[in-house]
Amino acid sequence: MTGPSALGALLGVVLSVGVLLMVARWRRLRRPRLVDRASATSSGVGQGGVRIESLRLIAELVAPILTALSPRSSTPASVETRLRSAGLPGDVTRFRLSQVVWLVGGFIVGGTLGSVIVVARSGSLVIVVALTGLGVVSAYLLQDWLLSGKAKRRGKRMGEQLPTVAELLAFAVAAGEPPLAALERVARTVDGELAAELDTVVSDVRVGGSISVALRDLASRTKSQAVGRFVDGIVVSLERGSPLAEVLRAQAADARAAGRRQLLESAGRREVAMLVPVVFLILPIVVVIALFPGVYGITLSIP
Repeated sequence: MTGPSALGALLGVVLSVGVLLMVARWRRLRRPRLVDRASATSSGVGQGGVRIESLRLIAELVAPILTALSPRSSTPASVETRLRSAGLPGDVTRFRLSQVVWLVGGFIVGGTLGSVIVVARSGSLVIVVALTGLGVVSAYLLQDWLLSGKAKRRGKRMGEQLPTVAELLAFAVAAGEPPLAALERVARTVDGELAAELDTVVSDVRVGGSISVALRDLASRTKSQAVGRFVDGIVVSLERGSPLAEVLRAQAADARAAGRRQLLESAGRREVAMLVPVVFLILPIVVVIALFPGVYGITLSIP
């Protein structure tokens, strides 16, 4: 890198740092909003929480750039939905900040690998640039894919817990408890993600929300179709006045039948996968063991 180029790069870095410091100072001097004061009080962050504010500032600055570069499947609304489905705080700004961390990690790994290859094999700088870009893109896509996978796995676990929760709700309602009390009892009794979501539903209703709206919010937060059907059945029963205990028993039976179907489908897929070691590992060994005595006997009989 020549002298003027190095000087220009240094001036660009200094200018960027200066702009960030000015924006951070402006944010600290402006009149705090009620949301900011409540957030600082609830999280125990006072005037000394400069590090958290700085990180949030960085996230807010890079969020528009990452949003513009994101594919259609990673829009802010999609990210918020997947965060809630994964059981994480639905803070898109914090997720964008974690994306920045992943991008920096991919940049470091790709650049280091490219530099090692160039030094070891005397390659060109194109390899460093290509591997650095590949590391950044891979880190970005991997982090987004991990979030989607976490949301799907959580929805699957909630679907597996649904039959037990539905039967306990049916028993509680049949014993004479109102729907909200039954939900609260099951949330205290059962462990797991679905019980935690039911506890959130009870909390939403306690603060003045409608039980139907809270249940529909539960369905929107999950990635399980079985939970969605379960919530729809409860809401329809509450709105039309049909016997809730019978509806819950039917929902539990349907959930168990769906679980058996998924188990059979999984067993069918595993059966095909089990043929791979049988055909390529076990069967050749059996053939060798069966043919070895005959081949050995022929070699002994031939002078």
